[in-house]
Amino acid sequence: MRSLRVGPLVADGFGIEPALRDDTLSVKLTGRGDMAAAAPLSRYVKALEGEVARLSVSTLELDVRGLGFMSSSCLKAFVSLICSLVGHGMKCRIRFVTDAQLAWQRRSLRPLDRMCPELVSIADA
Repeated sequence: MRSLRVGPLVADGFGIEPALRDDTLSVKLTGRGDMAAAAPLSRYVKALEGEVARLSVSTLELDVRGLGFMSSSCLKAFVSLICSLVGHGMKCRIRFVTDAQLAWQRRSLRPLDRMCPELVSIADA
């Protein structure tokens, strides 16, 4: 049985909760992705990259519906993740799930989709 080696994280009004379902590593982000969240998110994203490789998941789903704000520093963590996965030749699809009522989420993530459209997608829920 496959299991995750990363657990939930809660820090200063920011939370991350991972779950492994079949061939998808789902990660739910909540709270405020402000400057205080940038360093913990960056470290967590590096750990996620290791989990994607170790578990050979086909999809990494990043659910940002619970984020009320996301700073450019947090966005940079996702850019680094995508660049690293591509750089290591991993073909894992990255799906961002956004809240259709929060247009800023899709607007903020759109450059990531354009950066790597063959691997990155954005879905409103």
